[in-house]
Amino acid sequence: MGRYLEKLFIIAKSRLTKRFTFQVVRFSLVIALLISALAIYKSYQNDINVLKKDLAQIEQSIKSSLTYNLWVLDLKALDNLTDDLLLNKNIVYVAIFDENGKILLEKGKKIKEHAIKRVIPIYYKQLNGKRIYLGKLIYIATTAHIYEKYKQFAIQIIGLIFLFFFFLSIVIVFIYWNSTVKYILAIKKYTDKLRFGGYKTGAVDDLVLNRDPKDEKDELDELVNAINEMHREIVKKYAELEYLSYHDELTGLPNRRMIKKLISEIIKKCKENNGYSALLYIDLDQFKLINDSMGHTVGDKILLEIAKRLKSVCKNKCYPARISGDEFVILLKEVFLDRKKLEKVALELAEKIISTVSKDIIIDESNIKITTSVGIAIFGGDSDPEIVMKQADNALYRAKEKGRGQIVFFTPKMQKIIDKRLYLEQLIKTAVEKDLFFIVYQPKFTYQHKIFSAEALLRMQDENGNIISPAEFIPIAEESGLIVKIGNYVIEKVFKFIKDNVQTLESFGMESIAINVSPTQFCAPEFVDNLINNAKKFNVRPDFIILEITEEVVAGSIDTVLDVMNKLKKYGFKFSIDDFGTGYSSMRYLKNLPLDELKIDKSFVDDILHDEKTVAIVKTIIEMARNLKIDVIAEGVENERQFKLLYEYGCKLFQGYLFSRPLKEEEFLYKIKQH
Repeated sequence: MGRYLEKLFIIAKSRLTKRFTFQVVRFSLVIALLISALAIYKSYQNDINVLKKDLAQIEQSIKSSLTYNLWVLDLKALDNLTDDLLLNKNIVYVAIFDENGKILLEKGKKIKEHAIKRVIPIYYKQLNGKRIYLGKLIYIATTAHIYEKYKQFAIQIIGLIFLFFFFLSIVIVFIYWNSTVKYILAIKKYTDKLRFGGYKTGAVDDLVLNRDPKDEKDELDELVNAINEMHREIVKKYAELEYLSYHDELTGLPNRRMIKKLISEIIKKCKENNGYSALLYIDLDQFKLINDSMGHTVGDKILLEIAKRLKSVCKNKCYPARISGDEFVILLKEVFLDRKKLEKVALELAEKIISTVSKDIIIDESNIKITTSVGIAIFGGDSDPEIVMKQADNALYRAKEKGRGQIVFFTPKMQKIIDKRLYLEQLIKTAVEKDLFFIVYQPKFTYQHKIFSAEALLRMQDENGNIISPAEFIPIAEESGLIVKIGNYVIEKVFKFIKDNVQTLESFGMESIAINVSPTQFCAPEFVDNLINNAKKFNVRPDFIILEITEEVVAGSIDTVLDVMNKLKKYGFKFSIDDFGTGYSSMRYLKNLPLDELKIDKSFVDDILHDEKTVAIVKTIIEMARNLKIDVIAEGVENERQFKLLYEYGCKLFQGYLFSRPLKEEEFLYKIKQH
């Protein structure tokens, strides 16, 4: 009994069964009403017809007597005749009229509802065949007893027919449940397992409906087959996606996400055993130069070979992983109780890595020499994977500062650098949210000390108003990806400043305002449209804007760089190469770039007073710019001797503290008015 009650409870809970039951019952009710109405109507009409037939017989039986008595005007006989008619239970009213319409006799009670009214004209037929109108008989027969009969009958028949269809509906619902709904619920239960992660491991078996194998295959079987096929395909695709999400696509090594997971597992082991392990952070020296000069295809082959060599070094003792670009890490699997012993093992492993990586790589009959630097972080059970990665990365940074092929262990002193970096990362996010950035303008001067342009420079302050050096926050903003948002902020602020002060700027000889563009921002897909839209929004002439890019931008994909520059140049914007001479690739492409200006880097300006080689480089840059019809500006000019020498070499445009420090908007406007 309990089993059946449980089944009924499941059926009652099924929304599909409820909806189907409601539709079936509603349909059954309509059908019951229609059938009942039709049956009642036919039966009712049949009784009415019987009544009419009886009345017709009565009329026929009294017609001759009625005619004679009306002809001789025998009122007594007519009175008896009317009494006889009223003896019939159906007739309730009788009236006889003469030929003039005058009532001769009237008995009974007139009714309007549930009544049949009959009017019978009376004619006397003479021997010659002529008919004489004598009057008429009117009587009313009631049908109330028939109505009352069917009033009760209707309730009974409707109830019986409805009960029949109701039980039929229940049978249909159970058939529907057993043939369809319970299998749909089984399918839903199965798909819920998949939806809530059953596809991740492939542990969920194929869907099987417990149907009679003798039954002919139908759409449900086809649906089950389709679901099983999709399940198998999802498991396969998920396994592929999961592999890709945890492994580097090029080398097949674990990626950053996977290595963090593995570090977490090793940290757990360290905690359980009160021991230590190590993470080695590896970076290939000058790989970008090789990649750019020899092409990405060669670069990929080098990375594949490095991955192969790191695997050979690791064997089964550690996990190698590729973090990004030319950065790799190696995580020791073993947990050491002796920290000193671990440091020795990690150092020997790092030395072996450097030795193995530095062996010549032969690609397309070319011998390529690769060196590497290694940063090592020792960690225990109280560590965090992200912090371990940052510590090893920081140690690597120190190793690269020392030169190529160096090994550096992370020390607690380096933590201050990490803490400051984390602080700056958070401060940048806060500055973006609370608008803690502002713009200053450093004028550019002619050799006659006349202001002709200015460079817009970004500054950031903390919530206490302390100014943070751009040299500190710009690289972090670049790495974090916030530089694009910050760069868009600079563009909008500068364009608004120009719009608000365009008459002052132009009337006092300003030819342009320069905006620095980071490599990440320059290569962003929306950069061109954003710049053009802001020019339209603030009604700023594009030729009033100089976009200052570094040689790092040019060192990227030259095709992409040229495409962006040509689009903006066509629209009217100007371009300047900032810090010229500090990079390595712009000389190759200089003749193809649509440049308007070169800026000699401050490091060269600082050295021209005491270094002949620097003097030669500066002279070459100035002469080259003159031949290419490109303006050349010396930046970072701080004393008269630098100015005079640069002017003597042919430089006519200058920027630096000798002329003016960066100024806030009001100070800058006042400055150009004074000049």
